[in-house]
Amino acid sequence: MTMTQKDWIVTLENVSKIFNKKIWAIKKINLKIFRGEGVSVIGPNQSGKSVLGRLIASQIKNTGGILEYNFIQGDALSAIGFQFRQTSWPDGFKIREVFNLYKEIYNINDKEWIDEVISTFDIATRWNKVLNSCNTSWLQLFSIALAILHKPELVVLDEVSSTIGIDFKVRILNFLKKYKETNNATFVIISPDDTTFHYLCNRVIVLESGLILSDDYTDDWDPTINFETYSLKVMDAIEKKEVSYTPDPIFKPILQNFEVHLNLFKEQYNKFLTINEQFENEQDIVHIKNINYHVTELHEKLIQVSTTALSKKNIDNIKLLILNLIKFIKKTRKFASKLDSSLVYKKSIFTFLDKITFFVYYLDNTLMKLFKSNNILEYASEKTTNLSEKDLNRLKLLKKKYIQEEIRIMKQENRIMKRLEKRK
Repeated sequence: MTMTQKDWIVTLENVSKIFNKKIWAIKKINLKIFRGEGVSVIGPNQSGKSVLGRLIASQIKNTGGILEYNFIQGDALSAIGFQFRQTSWPDGFKIREVFNLYKEIYNINDKEWIDEVISTFDIATRWNKVLNSCNTSWLQLFSIALAILHKPELVVLDEVSSTIGIDFKVRILNFLKKYKETNNATFVIISPDDTTFHYLCNRVIVLESGLILSDDYTDDWDPTINFETYSLKVMDAIEKKEVSYTPDPIFKPILQNFEVHLNLFKEQYNKFLTINEQFENEQDIVHIKNINYHVTELHEKLIQVSTTALSKKNIDNIKLLILNLIKFIKKTRKFASKLDSSLVYKKSIFTFLDKITFFVYYLDNTLMKLFKSNNILEYASEKTTNLSEKDLNRLKLLKKKYIQEEIRIMKQENRIMKRLEKRK
């Protein structure tokens, strides 16, 4: 988690994917991925991992819902790099022919970058070889090289071979890590192994039966847990049916209500920073900056919960973050009262704290009460949300959208059933 607000790069709202009008591969997923993140997607076989990866990479179209991108480069073709999982190629094509074709498609003229890709992936030694004569594990890596050749903002990898030598693999992972950090690129990796996860990921999305089961950042993990341990634990829990998911499509008004208050808070905070620009490294000013850090942390957690399945753990974390934020602001006021009166910025600190009283009141009397009521977490109706009239109207519109989507899908299912009955 960073102290600055994260910039989203792809968002999925109520996204579904149905194959052959009857196979639900992805079921109404809500998900937001941020710029610079490394996201791993794991789950049992047939859980929808590869389908989700292909949806995010714009390789297939969603059946329902909304999928949006926020690219700097503008278009999906140049902004997305996708590694094709299959490694079979048409007969007769050589490595150099395919590589040069990609260069021409994306108009890549950066010779230094091209040479670096060729060297890292050991392409030169296979330059004149026919593709199908190369071993499968290397072809998977060649597919990664092609995916990243045009320097995309979003990279989706569906297979990072575990059968290649560790030295070669570490060289490639170091290259990808450097690219990710240098370009603030976003990586989505399907079923990474422990080494790949360690180099590139900081977030784990668990899928089961086309639904998001959990969505965790490694920052929240117990220090004794590594990715392999985490994955085995999750798979065991799924197999024993010890987990459950409750996708909540109407959390958005709560987040919107928070963001209204957040924007007012940020307005006062930015004024405070501007006034005290020359004292920004003073310990007392840094203390005020930490209030903003805790506010941003709470906002990010609300975004995470609003875009994935709800869980008691996530809700408990939010309640704790709210409580800690309120306590921190109150402690800051006490701390500020003990500052030497001769400090030129003491008055501005108190002015700032007075100006954000509304925000503390909202946290304590609206947001905290909202999350203390478990009804909102499980049933979420207009009566239990305690939202403003404006927010309730938004909630009704949102519900209407989801009901319309349900009716459309039910009609589709009825048509399928009628066809099956006719065939019988």
